[in-house]
Amino acid sequence: MTRLTLAILVLLTAAAAGQTPGTVPPQPGNPPWRCGEKTYCTQMTSCEEAMFHFRTCGVVRLDGDRDGVPCERLCGGGRSTRRR
Repeated sequence: MTRLTLAILVLLTAAAAGQTPGTVPPQPGNPPWRCGEKTYCTQMTSCEEAMFHFRTCGVVRLDGDRDGVPCERLCGGGRSTRRR
């Protein structure tokens, strides 16, 4: 099988499965988010998503009071002990 034929076969298989080539469907242990897509808490839909972007992607702005809990409204960080 030539490379071109193989590439076409991969594209057709992905299209039939409703996926775009190069994407991996969400599975246990494989988060459905990617780094670089979201950078603000208002873009997050869950605490798990906020934690992923904070810990895995290093988006430190999600933790405005620097208490280790990103997106306080989503993750219920409670009151911070940091003085304002």
